Amino acid sequence: MSLTLIGITVAIYLAQISTQGEVTTLGVLYGPAVQQGQWWRMISAGFLHVGLLHIAFNMYLLFVLGPQLERLFGSLRFLLIYAGALVGGAMTVMLLDWSQATLGASGAVLGLAGAMGVALYERGVPPQKSPVFGLVVLNLALPLLLPGISFWGHFGGIAAGAFMGYLLIWLPARKIGISQLTWSSIAVGATVAFTAVGFLAARIGGLPLS
Repeated sequence: MSLTLIGITVAIYLAQISTQGEVTTLGVLYGPAVQQGQWWRMISAGFLHVGLLHIAFNMYLLFVLGPQLERLFGSLRFLLIYAGALVGGAMTVMLLDWSQATLGASGAVLGLAGAMGVALYERGVPPQKSPVFGLVVLNLALPLLLPGISFWGHFGGIAAGAFMGYLLIWLPARKIGISQLTWSSIAVGATVAFTAVGFLAARIGGLPLS
């Protein structure tokens, strides 16, 4: 499933190039456009990129983290974490950076890192011992160092991914009498809630501080 996501994202990037930006214009996350009802931008923006380095960095993290999570927890939980992190990052942008055009898979892949951190901690392993810990820190720091990169998209993605990891990895490991299917259903509900809150935030123009 990780390779499928990489393939879809690369295909969309090629479409961005071949259409000279038309695909980008139609799919980029932009508060005023979402405010007008273009809700799909909260999802489509997570498959768009601004250049070769941008997509290469994100797809590398997806290639490193995705198969590990799939192998440990299955494709369903992996997909739920990815989806929750993607729309969680978009929700945070709509709440706190409404007027900033945003695109990229960074929120989703950082969400995988957040979930992996939860999984490592649950097993008693310090997350900083992960081989990709440095890359994650760098990805979080980039918005503070370079203009045009969304800090809130990154932060929201990793926070949402950690929350999804809590629902799908941490709590099931506690064996508290609730089935994995139930936790998965709750995670689906959380993903829908992230999307709804993001769309409502877009309709009101974000929070006042944005």
